Amino acid sequence: MKFFERLNSVLDQGVSKQIFDHVRNYLICAFILAIGTTDLRQGSPHIFQIIPGNFVGIGAILLGCILILFNLYDGLRRIGTLKHNIILKLGLVLLYLIISIRVIEMAWNFRDIA
Repeated sequence: MKFFERLNSVLDQGVSKQIFDHVRNYLICAFILAIGTTDLRQGSPHIFQIIPGNFVGIGAILLGCILILFNLYDGLRRIGTLKHNIILKLGLVLLYLIISIRVIEMAWNFRDIA
């Protein structure tokens, strides 16, 4: 019973919304990174006959990496106040790496099929 009381208290504080917002922001960043890597991998043509496709891919990769690192920093900062924060921080960083690589692989496979 004590667990559910604590869980209800945490949910009342809005932690659920914060977690879902963090995950949503991360997935958007990972998708931007996947778009950049796909664009760079496939060597898309010029955009509007002005900007080479490789520059757009590199720009998307840089933007995705910056946003992922910013979101990761925010998550690590919030986790730092919790008990057992070192284990949780390592888990979050590992989760970020695994999901980022998987999202990129899925984007590459999706583009290969299409």
